[in-house]
Amino acid sequence: MTACAALAGDPANPSSRLEAVFRRIEAERMRDLPFLNDRLTVEAVGFRLWQQSWSGVLITPWGINLLQLPAPDTPFPPARADAQIEVALPGGVVAFMPAHEAQLGDYRLCSLYSPAQQFADQEAARLTAQHVMALLFEPEQSQPPQSDKAQPDRGRRRMLGL
Repeated sequence: MTACAALAGDPANPSSRLEAVFRRIEAERMRDLPFLNDRLTVEAVGFRLWQQSWSGVLITPWGINLLQLPAPDTPFPPARADAQIEVALPGGVVAFMPAHEAQLGDYRLCSLYSPAQQFADQEAARLTAQHVMALLFEPEQSQPPQSDKAQPDRGRRRMLGL
């Protein structure tokens, strides 16, 4: 079993709860809005525990967001609604906005695609979400291998006429 599979079975993993809450939001608040992509469904992708919070991608018919939820007994500090909270992840610093949903409590979000019309199907959205998670949490595995030999800077060589 992989670490991600083990986390998916972790009772503290918010994936199932997120999906239930956002399916309810879809049915009650988002239904019939013209910008929904009817080829997408609500799905939590790749949630993992990282420094006292759960991070992952949430696919919905109206957008795809990187989310961060506090681990149990570790609430986020209060933040203004218009705040940008910069979080250092292994793949780089990401700016999140604070959010609140009654059934979830406080969480943070970073919009990746809004609306999500460019996705032909759920599989394309899921693959994109998995790629985002790999870039942010496994950057060394997402980069092409570097050769030991330094490659010449073709742009500078061209500019100098070499």
